[in-house]
Amino acid sequence: MTDIRSDGFFNAFLGYGTRRRDPFTHTHFHSGQVESIAARWHEYEELFTYNGIAQKIIKIPANDAVRAGFTLNDGDSELEQNKAVQSILEDLNFQSVFSKALCWDRLYGGGVVLMLIDDSGELQDPLNESAIKGIRKLVVYDAQDVTPEYDYQDPSHPLYGKPETYTIVGYNGGAFSVHESRLLIFDGSLISNRERRQRNGWGGSIMEQVRDNLIRFVSSQEFSLMAMERMSQSVLKLSGMGNVLSTDEGEKIIQKRLQLIDMARGMMNTIALDTEDEYNIETITMSGLCDMVDKFETALSAAADIPITVLMGQSPGGLDATGDSDLENYYNMVDRIRQRTLKPKINRLLHLLALAHDVPLALPDEYTIEFGKLWSPSAKEEADTKMAEAEARARDAATAAQYVSIGALDTQEVRDKLDEGDFYKLDRSLDKVIEEAHSTPPKGESMNDKGNRSEA
Repeated sequence: MTDIRSDGFFNAFLGYGTRRRDPFTHTHFHSGQVESIAARWHEYEELFTYNGIAQKIIKIPANDAVRAGFTLNDGDSELEQNKAVQSILEDLNFQSVFSKALCWDRLYGGGVVLMLIDDSGELQDPLNESAIKGIRKLVVYDAQDVTPEYDYQDPSHPLYGKPETYTIVGYNGGAFSVHESRLLIFDGSLISNRERRQRNGWGGSIMEQVRDNLIRFVSSQEFSLMAMERMSQSVLKLSGMGNVLSTDEGEKIIQKRLQLIDMARGMMNTIALDTEDEYNIETITMSGLCDMVDKFETALSAAADIPITVLMGQSPGGLDATGDSDLENYYNMVDRIRQRTLKPKINRLLHLLALAHDVPLALPDEYTIEFGKLWSPSAKEEADTKMAEAEARARDAATAAQYVSIGALDTQEVRDKLDEGDFYKLDRSLDKVIEEAHSTPPKGESMNDKGNRSEA
């Protein structure tokens, strides 16, 4: 049975804590007690579902990690089987599945990809790799629906102490047991082993590091909206108001009078006052408010490790600002996700596909996974790159001409280099020959003490 808490505070005069008058709906109260992981998951789920910024913090890096794809290489050349691999993964909805798995990994601190493998075994049985016919489907579950059950008990086993089977709650609410060999397990960000044990083996969530900054940013927007609504504040000085309030019906009389003035207020209406009353409109300054909101925005961006240009979709600010350094740091973060989280799962999936009897795929024992470039250069950047390459070729051509002029190379050797495609890999040790040729005086000349040539 779940305990229902009603902790909190309210201020009846200012309206805090009362849904009818509080401009921020209600004020949260933190009890100081350690919340259960299930309670935190529920909060993260609410933020992800109903807050657009929270969604972007979770989804943008996950989508970017898979959008450029990867190739299988043997050294510097692409494997012949690469296209076949990409076709098979496309049939398994690789990008959609792994993007979703990364989202749940970032949001809940973990999740699994269930591989529905045809090996004539049941889900709770260890995978029989020698009998694999194919992989029919990949299904993603988040940490809320996956519970570790039984651990490996044999101390000699390489996975000793790790979960051997998991109980998964399906879409319709039914539970079933799955052996870990049939799962690709995403276990969240780095946390201590003690904390991980308390979370049933799941790791940290990105929401834990951005939650407070996200709430401050949202609150700053609400404060700004309230300030805009109250940029002009009416001030009414009523003569004898104290005496009127001292009577039994005084409060109702004053409220009725204020309501009448508010209803009449406007450019086309006239406000009637007693000769001793005063009515003024005070303007509230908004200076500094935008800067304060920007500070909260910057703090949220830093906590999420996503630049403002990506998170908020705005252009870089400041003179000569390009945002290139921010994007470089962001792409480095995404590449860490690809190398540390995605690559081991891809290797496992490809290993099982290569073992499948019904899959026409034969992978070599050794190959490398090369992820696609995250950065797409602009036309100007490509032109600058070509310019730099042309300048480098011109310098190498001038160097080769010097080699020929001093006799270190002949024209046939330079031509051979051109034919072999190694023209720009000339032996730089010959540079010393050029220096000596320039430093040795011709016959009949000598070097004076200042290094200048003089007649002998």
